Amino acid sequence: MKGGGGSGDGAGGDETTVMSTVRRPCGQLQIDPLDPMKGSTYGPCKLMDFELEVAFFVGGSTNRDNHGENSGKPLTIAQARDRIFGYVLMNDWSARDIQKWEYVPLGPFTSKNFATTISTWVVTPMALEPFRCGTSAGEQGGTNQGSVGTELSEGVDVGGDGKGKGKKEDPTPLEYLRDPNYGSYDVSLSVSLQPELASKTTQICHSNFKNMYWSSVQQLAHHSVTGCPMKAGDLLASGTISGKERNNFGSMLELSWKGTREIALDGGEVRKFLKDGDAVIMEGWCAKEGLGRVGFGQCSARVLPAIPFPYDSRQIEVAKQPQSNQRYTKFKLYGFWRSSCAWRVRIALSAKGIPHETVSINLFEKDQTKKDHASANPMKQVPVLEFVDGGDTVVQITQSLAIIEFLELAFANQGGQLLPLDHVARAKAKEVAEVVNSGTQPLQNLSVMDSVESFAGSEKGSGMKFGKQANENGLSSLEAILAPYHTPSTTGGPFALGTHGPNLADICLIPQLYNARRFEVDCSRYPTLLKIEEACIGHPWFCGAEPESQPDYP
Repeated sequence: MKGGGGSGDGAGGDETTVMSTVRRPCGQLQIDPLDPMKGSTYGPCKLMDFELEVAFFVGGSTNRDNHGENSGKPLTIAQARDRIFGYVLMNDWSARDIQKWEYVPLGPFTSKNFATTISTWVVTPMALEPFRCGTSAGEQGGTNQGSVGTELSEGVDVGGDGKGKGKKEDPTPLEYLRDPNYGSYDVSLSVSLQPELASKTTQICHSNFKNMYWSSVQQLAHHSVTGCPMKAGDLLASGTISGKERNNFGSMLELSWKGTREIALDGGEVRKFLKDGDAVIMEGWCAKEGLGRVGFGQCSARVLPAIPFPYDSRQIEVAKQPQSNQRYTKFKLYGFWRSSCAWRVRIALSAKGIPHETVSINLFEKDQTKKDHASANPMKQVPVLEFVDGGDTVVQITQSLAIIEFLELAFANQGGQLLPLDHVARAKAKEVAEVVNSGTQPLQNLSVMDSVESFAGSEKGSGMKFGKQANENGLSSLEAILAPYHTPSTTGGPFALGTHGPNLADICLIPQLYNARRFEVDCSRYPTLLKIEEACIGHPWFCGAEPESQPDYP
């Protein structure tokens, strides 16, 4: 832990950057948002949020009352001021949908306990003293143009128009909280968001520590008023720091006004709450002419996908998720347990949480050449995805990549994201997909190997050799394409494109590694691909989609 204060040229006044990670939590979610009497269900948080806060570490000797080691005595305002060791930025991560279910009558619990991120520097009160100022309230008590933002973050629906307007009475402190030196510090605060693989960040909030009505000194005095012994190293946070204007709101809940507004990001993306792979970057600094800058460094972390612990991910029935798009119904997947193309579609259906019926087309028995299937797929291949459009029109789509793109577009707001939104990332995902789909997998199909065997002068087993060579060429290309995303100096995630969640690239890669082993390819030559495979094996998208789990597996 660093003491003092950082100084430098960055917006945060410190060039120290540490990007940590935070796992999206699972918990109890209200089944019907309008009717809590319908109970709860277990699943991953869908409304993940940050809260912009400033926290402080307690220092000094514990406030004992001489009647026992665990008994304390209240701190006066003057004593509380002396006990504050130093300040940090804090992201008090919040799961808003879990919070909605549990906060009445218990208050926030599991919606808040899964993660806390703090900045890299601990800045002492001495370093901040030159930047002392009044709070945005001016004086405590009386009528004030208050901010609604913090109250909304804490789960209280205060009404209003979301612009921080409307008079309210500020509380007058009781005697033990009255501070003759009431005030704050002029600490500029910002929050920026960076989607996964995006090259730029977008600042979505600019606030100031002086927007807090209660000071840190008052907070510590109040915390101790019951006799709570305050120990060195205790960490207390301010609560969400929001100002009066919309761009001063210190959480996604406030910025999107409970999900009713979109927050525009550079590059064309929008957010209401955080998505997997999003990085939240908080910065804080003080600056005054003649005094330079004092900075806190960054408080930064990236959101990782949820793990459905404590339940075995194979038992999570994602197919039971309600479909948000009722135009397309009654899905059937015509495939074969060993078909890697059908396997890709099974992963995509799992990712979107779409229930479907499986219809086996036995490639060993040449079922794909029979009239009924050939009419659905003139190429006499699998897969075929069949569904009903609008209640009465039966639609059939062939070719796995066409099917996956349809699912991504038709169910854009349901389940996982199959294709990255960033243009470059999407192109790279499709590049990996085409290396598999066009340059590798077709060359090891049964029909191709049979044709190789039938050539005049071909020796026995030449089809298998041809298929093995196609796999080796394809995997070598994929290793070269994906290795740069997984070097020791990169800070990305474990999936194919260095992301923290899978996408089309992973969907195509995993079945092809399975194929390569059938052809006795030495996969140890492709260490990057094996690491990606390890990350995918335990991910819910892939669990249950593997050949051995299919009803027609022998």
